[in-house]
Amino acid sequence: MTKLPIGVMRIDLPEGTRDYVTCIDKGRLFTAEGILSEWIIGALLRPLEPGEAITPGNFAANSVFVDLMQGVIARRGPWVSDLIADARRLGDGTLYVLDQRTRAPQGPVREVPTEDIFGEFDVKDGQIVHGSYRPNPKHYLFSPDGFFQLGAQLEDCLLEVLAAISNPDDDSELGGSQNSVN
Repeated sequence: MTKLPIGVMRIDLPEGTRDYVTCIDKGRLFTAEGILSEWIIGALLRPLEPGEAITPGNFAANSVFVDLMQGVIARRGPWVSDLIADARRLGDGTLYVLDQRTRAPQGPVREVPTEDIFGEFDVKDGQIVHGSYRPNPKHYLFSPDGFFQLGAQLEDCLLEVLAAISNPDDDSELGGSQNSVN
């Protein structure tokens, strides 16, 4: 189960009302420059009616968030204990980083829908090859099975990076890389 507090924030902008999907508390979502685009998972193509659920047809992923998330997987994945254990079992080959929402998490990778694979690392001698990560451009942040689920360790890494982005004085890996949505 995902720990990310994913929710919809309705925001009134000069050009109209927009519903944004984010994992950041609304009180932290705004900065003096506007809304940081890294914090926006995606936008709804039209505002939701009361009681209406999000559907894949009404959701548009934010490429800035996707790039940030994929970068977190690429940089932090080789140190995630679950992936390290999987690499040791594999020995040599390709280690797929699976979306935890998938209906076939324990089955063969060929049974996992393409949209539920974040990407892949090369593995040699039971070790993840650093710098080998290849994101899957066909991964969906939101599918009929719900929002993406990185797993606890990678979600913690993503939340750390998102928190660092909110602090421009932070010298961490992405603390100074800010884009805003106005």
